[in-house]
Amino acid sequence: MKSRRTSVLVILGATLLVLAGTAVSWAASEKAPDFTLKNLSGKDVKLTELLKDGPVVIDFWATWCKPCIKGFPQLQELFDNYRNCGMKVVAVSIDGPRSSSRVGSFIKSKGYTFEVLLDSSQKVAKKYHVSSVPRTVLVGTDGAILYSVTGYRPGHHEELAETMKELFPEECPEEPATPDESEAAETPAAAEGSGE
Repeated sequence: MKSRRTSVLVILGATLLVLAGTAVSWAASEKAPDFTLKNLSGKDVKLTELLKDGPVVIDFWATWCKPCIKGFPQLQELFDNYRNCGMKVVAVSIDGPRSSSRVGSFIKSKGYTFEVLLDSSQKVAKKYHVSSVPRTVLVGTDGAILYSVTGYRPGHHEELAETMKELFPEECPEEPATPDESEAAETPAAAEGSGE
């Protein structure tokens, strides 16, 4: 009995190593498939357009997936930390027609501000090899997959945050001033210049 349990553990460990190796090679060698999906407002959102501003974190999830929901606060924190550097977080819901109507109300009730896209047919999820959710993928501005992980456990998003620190070694700028604030800030200097 003990040797059978050991054999099972060895096989499980080897399987995890193979899966981890696959994830690393997939992340290191492949380009992210482009896609266009609708957001909660019904507007088309295209990955290549998002990548013009900076890297994109794509998180595949569903309203019925408890581990997905557990990871959302960390995704929001990551978005808050790097949004001013151009980084985007895109939560792609794979909820089917029956549960997709709950997506918007759930996001609104929690106050999440990252982009939410709908993939009820799961066509995009299939392109990203989503066999279970959550599945999180970081795509660089050149379209290369820099990081990917399936499942959620404490520490996953810390690994993602470390990757983000490598991409953005400098702190992100503060919120840019609004045009009115910029004009107000320039007015005293202009007034001083005209008085001389």
